[in-house]
Amino acid sequence: MTENELKKLSSRRREIERDIKKLLEDVAKIDRTIPGIDDEISQVVSELNLTAVELRIPGLSTDVKAQLRTKEQQLRTEKAQLRTKEQQLRTKEQQLRTKEEQLRREQEQLQTQEAQLRAALGQTVSSSHVYLDRALLMDPPSKTNMKREQLDPVAGPLIQNWRPTQDKSSGLLPELAHPTFGEVVELLDSDTEVDQAVIDVASQLCCIGADLYQNEAQLTKRVRGLLLPFLEDKVVTTVESGFAGNKVSPDWALGDSPENPTNLFLIAEVIGPHARLSAVAWLNRVTIFPLTPLLNLLPAHPVTDRLLMPVARMLAALRAGLRKLAQDHATAAVRTAAEHEVAQAGPAKAEDAKAEEAEAEEAAAETEDAETAEELADLLEAKPVSEEKLPWPIAMDARYRIATAHSLAAPNHTYRVGLAGDDSGREGVVAVKLCRSYSLAAHQRWADLGLAPKILRSMSLPGGWLLVEMEWLSAPQWRPLSKLSKEELDEAQCAVQQALERAHTATGMVHGDVRPPNCLMRRDEASWEVRFVDFEWAGPEGEATYPACLNPDIPWPEGVGYRKQLQREHDIKLLAATLAARGAAAASAASTGTTAGRGRRTRGRGAVRSLNTTSSSGHSAAPPGIAVVFARHRIAGISWRQHGAISWTRPAAPGRRLVW
Repeated sequence: MTENELKKLSSRRREIERDIKKLLEDVAKIDRTIPGIDDEISQVVSELNLTAVELRIPGLSTDVKAQLRTKEQQLRTEKAQLRTKEQQLRTKEQQLRTKEEQLRREQEQLQTQEAQLRAALGQTVSSSHVYLDRALLMDPPSKTNMKREQLDPVAGPLIQNWRPTQDKSSGLLPELAHPTFGEVVELLDSDTEVDQAVIDVASQLCCIGADLYQNEAQLTKRVRGLLLPFLEDKVVTTVESGFAGNKVSPDWALGDSPENPTNLFLIAEVIGPHARLSAVAWLNRVTIFPLTPLLNLLPAHPVTDRLLMPVARMLAALRAGLRKLAQDHATAAVRTAAEHEVAQAGPAKAEDAKAEEAEAEEAAAETEDAETAEELADLLEAKPVSEEKLPWPIAMDARYRIATAHSLAAPNHTYRVGLAGDDSGREGVVAVKLCRSYSLAAHQRWADLGLAPKILRSMSLPGGWLLVEMEWLSAPQWRPLSKLSKEELDEAQCAVQQALERAHTATGMVHGDVRPPNCLMRRDEASWEVRFVDFEWAGPEGEATYPACLNPDIPWPEGVGYRKQLQREHDIKLLAATLAARGAAAASAASTGTTAGRGRRTRGRGAVRSLNTTSSSGHSAAPPGIAVVFARHRIAGISWRQHGAISWTRPAAPGRRLVW
């Protein structure tokens, strides 16, 4: 069984889905037709009754009676024909229903075969080829059941857009897909001055958006005429080819290469009197995330600039992002060409280099610490994350061995990653956390006391993100408090409480999320060692505050809430409450004859999860690229609707990009 067979199965399943949809449309049409025939039959019966009454009128001439009897016969014939037509329609409906059942059985069989083949191939999501074939088989979005496409149990969501839930259809946030997206976010959030030329274009766009039009083509023409000269430069040019057809939207774009399109997009949507900027990336499937809300395009200036300036800032960020993406793509193309020339000039050397690299990898694998195998088993079956599925701060950093990366705490971006060897050939394993906020000061103070992993380095990232690299606490020596047995927990609980009190007293810092998964334990001969992890919310007592998104499933102590100040007693009470909840769950499981779980499992975004919490998610980062598309009609849900549809012109090879 190969990927080609998977492709065939998926294509056949999609064809069956389309056939079923067509059958249901035909059945619905029959259902709408039959009542009309019944009405016609009723009308014919009424006329027959009336004719019968007329025939009983005394004194009718022979000619009149003959005409009435002829009419009566015609009505009876028409009634019989209508009855026959109705019966034919009902028979056809039954045939369609039978065929639908057959197709659904075949669909179920194909789904089973497809799922088995995916498992055999080790795939958790559709390959690029299968995904693109799926898209090409689809009807226009306005005629597609998007709920079905998003909740496809086999192929996964059609678009990663966080709908209907984060668990079902989320991807990498733009700031982690590519650094330029992060820079665009920074520009949108900053107070940087916007030059007058940009403000003038924004003013004109507000006037264009507020105007009234006979059709959307008029709006598109005016928007294009305004933005093309504003956005074009030496590296950002108009793309006029590669679109799906003459009657789809959009029909123009700005990009860096229509022949070799790339996989990162900035989409500016002009939707009537509104505009919005979104980031779109081809990360094994289309991933879209809004960078701005819908902005009003109304000419309220110069009385007030409250509506104008957000539009101006959006346009400035759009232009800067386009140029940066184009420059990155051009640089990558030059680098790729140079590497190709080297490979062509010395194929033997290239093969030798590959062989040496393979030998080095094999040797590194053989010499890796024996504890690694036990670690991986303890990571709740976390799966390696390939290079194209990693956030760019890891995927683009030569410091890390990409093949060793494991995602640990989705949707929080925490990874176990092997380090590339240094000059001495030494390698190691580290934990890498990517987050929007983190108390490095609190972590470092607790680490100085031996109560937190050592911080190895930290780095600010575009878009307000932070990379924190710290020592990896190897399993099975180090285990979360939530994974200890009841007997071990009784011994370790006192050590955790003492360590927490010591950290509070010595540093004045409060952790904010002291739950069992965030307390790592190691037992030596006579006692338990403790390391606390995940310091996103930590800070000085009475100064640091809680975030907005608190997981309602966690028994937060009284006084914990959005913008409420962190207190030492919160840490103590939260630890006690979560341990008590674990004990109650274990007792309940024992009383029902089941096995107690591994501790309280957190859900939602409210609580920061532990370094040893696993994830099966795989989201992909993307190489540099550029495109900008102006949609000329409303985007509803996840698809372009109303007068047209965005589709793809051709399947792309793995790593190639879509042209919109």
